[in-house]
Amino acid sequence: MRLFAQLSWYFRREWRRYLGAVALLVIIAMLQLVPPKVVGIVVDGVTEQHFTTGQILMWIATMVLIAVVVYLLRYVWRVLLFGASYQLAVELREDYYRQLSRQHPEFYLRHRTGDLMARATNDVDRVVFAAGEGVLTLVDSLVMGCAVLIMMSTQISWQLTLFALLPMPVMAIMIKRNGDALHERFKLAQAAFSSLNDRTQESLTSIRMIKAFGLEDRQSALFAADAEDTGKKNMRVARIDARFDPTIYIAIGMANLLAIGGGSWMVVQGSLTLGQLTSFMMYLGLMIWPMLALAWMFNIVERGSAAYSRIRAMLAEAPVVNDGSEPVPEGRGELDVNIHQFTYPQTDHPALENVNFALKPGQMLGICGPTGSGKSTPVVAHSASFRRQRGGYSLS
Repeated sequence: MRLFAQLSWYFRREWRRYLGAVALLVIIAMLQLVPPKVVGIVVDGVTEQHFTTGQILMWIATMVLIAVVVYLLRYVWRVLLFGASYQLAVELREDYYRQLSRQHPEFYLRHRTGDLMARATNDVDRVVFAAGEGVLTLVDSLVMGCAVLIMMSTQISWQLTLFALLPMPVMAIMIKRNGDALHERFKLAQAAFSSLNDRTQESLTSIRMIKAFGLEDRQSALFAADAEDTGKKNMRVARIDARFDPTIYIAIGMANLLAIGGGSWMVVQGSLTLGQLTSFMMYLGLMIWPMLALAWMFNIVERGSAAYSRIRAMLAEAPVVNDGSEPVPEGRGELDVNIHQFTYPQTDHPALENVNFALKPGQMLGICGPTGSGKSTPVVAHSASFRRQRGGYSLS
């Protein structure tokens, strides 16, 4: 649940959309409580033979009207909720790109391209899914679940409600344990996916070198190892993920069994009517979605939390390349280069030593040499990216 606290800045800013969506979800939950009650009334009326055809048609028309209203309201809350979550995706990617564009080359030596791409795509998608579907499942599981429990307890029988919901505490404990395990395993799976992205990007950009040196088999073996590791870690996530639905369905099945057994006994004893038992079973059926939503919420939120922590780690990097405040002189000036020594970050061997030349307006200079000899380094050293890097040089 810590993801919702981490995204509170966005929820506060878009509070109108989220409040509107939550309000509509609450209204829909209240409307869905009416049909089971109506069915119970109709069953008792037909059983006792004091309902006319007109009364039955009136109750049927009421349920049809409720269904139409619920359909329209669902369309509106989807526009509000998912529209807000998709806007979050746009902002996260814009902030992420802005952060990357202000980093120095040493940053890109520490963080590979594939990993950065994975955070901008897969991780952002997980966060957006949590900001949309996660909010939906949270509201539905709480509002719908509590509303159904209140109706079952107050309108039918609180004793039967307690008896039917005996399996629920065990289900809640299992969901919590699986949710914690899912969070850790998903972080490992995302890291493996980033490594696979790195390997793919390196192979594609270096394909000429790989072919020239005959490294196809070695590169294929490395890629296969990364793919296998990613597959294994995602399978570990899938094994935890696969536990949620069976846990819910077993709990719901046990609740139905207890409800039918206990409710039938109460009908025989005369403490419950057939219509009330019918309504109770329909309310219990409405409990399936809140229980599934609860499990799904843990799944979505834990994945989103792991993904958001990876994105925040990138956004927390202090930007190094900042725009200067000195005015740019007009006209064309002379370029004097005097590089005593220049060394790339995270290397010990100097790339350039004692490089001196001067260019007047209109002059050109050609630099020749083998691959890797440092032909482009004078231009790179002059860029703002390396202004604060070690290695003494002066440019004017």
